[in-house]
Amino acid sequence: MPIGMLSLSPSELADLAEGLRQKRRYAEAREALERCLEQNPKHPRGLLLLGWLHYQEGKLPEALQTLRALEAILGRDESIKTLTVSLEQLLRKRDLQTDPAFVTETMAGLLIEQGYLLEAMGIYRQLFLASGGEKRLWEKILFLRARLGQEGSRDAQTEKVAGELELLDRWIQAQKRED
Repeated sequence: MPIGMLSLSPSELADLAEGLRQKRRYAEAREALERCLEQNPKHPRGLLLLGWLHYQEGKLPEALQTLRALEAILGRDESIKTLTVSLEQLLRKRDLQTDPAFVTETMAGLLIEQGYLLEAMGIYRQLFLASGGEKRLWEKILFLRARLGQEGSRDAQTEKVAGELELLDRWIQAQKRED
């Protein structure tokens, strides 16, 4: 660790890390952020920058974990919640895209039977978009949306389901406008 970094406050270290991150000097930025978070593990800007750094490096699970820690500190901050939900969706989408064999109505049906309604919804949305807007799939999406609102989804916290429903409702409205 550079000697000059030892005497910096957490905020100064976060400033330094941001400058290094912008210059794509990720290893040095990470070092400054680690020092910042050693001094203050709940430093909001330090956590936000660390999450951003993970994201830039393609470490999406680590970025999500860091954002969740920040969300726990800040509470119901809507911008952090939006980032967290968006990153969760990106991870799910990436996971679904890695194996197209799982993007079938049969898989969606199995997920529904097991109570994983959010995951099933993701599959139905992909199928709907790939089909060019097949009415039968649209009806399943609307039905599943209603179930999600009533039952939630297995292994998903209430806040996560609420955030997903909010995003889903926006998506549904956008699809209706396109018709």
